[in-house]
Amino acid sequence: MRAALILPLLALLTACDAAPKASFADASITLPDDPIDLPDGPGRDAVLANCTACHSPSTLLQQPKVSREKWEEIAGKMIKVYKAPVDPAAIPAIADYMVHVQAQGEARQ
Repeated sequence: MRAALILPLLALLTACDAAPKASFADASITLPDDPIDLPDGPGRDAVLANCTACHSPSTLLQQPKVSREKWEEIAGKMIKVYKAPVDPAAIPAIADYMVHVQAQGEARQ
């Protein structure tokens, strides 16, 4: 009885001896330019050197307002979790800049 079940399965497996065919094509995309530039402020150079490789200026400027301590935590997370090439010594300047820019944004609203 057991052999009667195994034989059809073996026959089915032998029919699947060919590897599936896959083809790959080159593809490219053009990302849009980000027309927004980061405004001046303390720590701007640290943000440009450490953050803009992954984050566009408009993305950075649209973040929710959080405390300086939270910005330091976020920058640390970029290093620890995402392995971002952020200089740990730049974290205080990055936090200073983000807090400054967000405070300026509130003043303009």
